[in-house]
Amino acid sequence: FFNEVWQTTMMQVEDPTAEHATKQNGDNAAYDITKVRQMISACEQGHLHIIQALIPEQDNIYAKQQDPETGRSPLMAAAQVGNGGLCQFLLEHGAPWNAVDRQGQCAGNFATSHEHWAVVNLLVDWGVRAELILGSLERTLREQQQQQQPPPSAQENSTASTASRPVEHEPSTKPDYLQQPLTYTDNGQALLDADKDAVMMEWERPIMQAHTQILMEPIQQSTPQQQQQQQQQAQHKNVLNVGFGMGIIDSILQQNYANTMIDKHYIIEAHPDVYRRMREQGWHEKPNVVVLFGRWQDVVPQQLVQHGIQMDAIFWDTYGEHAQDLQDFHNYLPQLLRRPHGIYSFFNGLAPDNLFFHGVACQVVKLQLSSLGLDSEFLQCEIQDNNKSNNLVTEQDWEGVRRPYWRNHNNTYYLPRCTWNAQYLQTGQIVEHPLLREQRARERGEQQEDSTKRQRT
Repeated sequence: FFNEVWQTTMMQVEDPTAEHATKQNGDNAAYDITKVRQMISACEQGHLHIIQALIPEQDNIYAKQQDPETGRSPLMAAAQVGNGGLCQFLLEHGAPWNAVDRQGQCAGNFATSHEHWAVVNLLVDWGVRAELILGSLERTLREQQQQQQPPPSAQENSTASTASRPVEHEPSTKPDYLQQPLTYTDNGQALLDADKDAVMMEWERPIMQAHTQILMEPIQQSTPQQQQQQQQQAQHKNVLNVGFGMGIIDSILQQNYANTMIDKHYIIEAHPDVYRRMREQGWHEKPNVVVLFGRWQDVVPQQLVQHGIQMDAIFWDTYGEHAQDLQDFHNYLPQLLRRPHGIYSFFNGLAPDNLFFHGVACQVVKLQLSSLGLDSEFLQCEIQDNNKSNNLVTEQDWEGVRRPYWRNHNNTYYLPRCTWNAQYLQTGQIVEHPLLREQRARERGEQQEDSTKRQRT
């Protein structure tokens, strides 16, 4: 979801043309390239008189534009020099926080690389606020579309059949995924969809090992009584994995914990090809494994929540779904995740191509989970593969894969670890973050305005 936002922004940066001194922006309003560059230079050097002269022109157009050759924007320039006041001013006048240059870098990347932490915090807050608003609008739009339109067919939505733009600009969501045929590669290194995009790959194993360790290790408690209760619970865990794929994390759980800590190991898998593979491998015959075939959207409420089945450890790793689907799953956690020691985690592929956008996305998820009574931390893990000298993923791993989905070459993975908030457990009350209060107030205002319009109609 976050990738789609900034990739669309990048697509709006046109290639330079020597014959034209003006260009059209997204609203078909002409702007002077020379003035764009003057604005960027003024932001770099702090020439406020030039900025103040250019800002009023054409509805703040020169706060919003990017150099068509480099993609650099006034906000990037201000962020790089650490001018927080100017960054705030530009944002308030329409500068997009998530615009990227030709190298895929945004204002937040420039502020981070130059260690202007106050500017970083400003841009993170601005980005989170924007994503909360966009997320709310997106949810409303999706609900309206679901009510008005039938489910999409594979032919209508397959990226293979509609590939009219660069692959890196295509959305990562795939509404037709369950209708696509899947292929397990002969070397056992990947599971590919019909577009040759990877559903799961063997190089993820070290990451899955880290997730398993977090899920199965007990939270350290302070009192002897709490420690005793925890030890008793640790011997009888209900574990849930949503999204089997290649079965990496499920195999690790069975190999390391099936005979010592797991009571029931639930697996939800929706794709018929994967389910067929699971049956061929005998997963449904394992003594403590419960395979639930179907979409989690149906299985969780009907086969788990409705029957009061709770989990001590939950891992979520689906494919081709939207960020809103992740939030929808989170809304089941108060009923699904056992208190007080339940642990939840998910594969953190949020905006993996840009570290700053990744941070904003993680903060959005953290706020959403806090509204449910859960604390979240993103553990910085240096993931290494003993069979590879440097990078967790090499170019060789991507052979035969249409679109790589991991570009973080320093092997750092921010692993989500989510547990129940202590104050919430004691009082049952949730301390809501100010940004969430602001968002809820905005939504209530919009609902009231819509109601008033309908009454007038």
